[in-house]
Amino acid sequence: MICKGDNGRWQPNYSNILGSVAAGGISNLYYPAQDRNGAGLTFENAAIGIGASAASNLLQEFLIRKLTPKVPKAAPVKP
Repeated sequence: MICKGDNGRWQPNYSNILGSVAAGGISNLYYPAQDRNGAGLTFENAAIGIGASAASNLLQEFLIRKLTPKVPKAAPVKP
């Protein structure tokens, strides 16, 4: 939910949040018409997407790094 922006400061990850809301809205269209409850379902699906991204990032940051300690670190990016 929070990331470093192009200016180097911490800020909300707008692209992930808005992308999850858009994906939640699109996935709402796949439900039968009688099961669609508008914004509630859209934001529920968006919250699931944001939670899945957060869990995936935590696993990638902490667990996978512990399981693969001999992988060389990435070379620094030259500006």
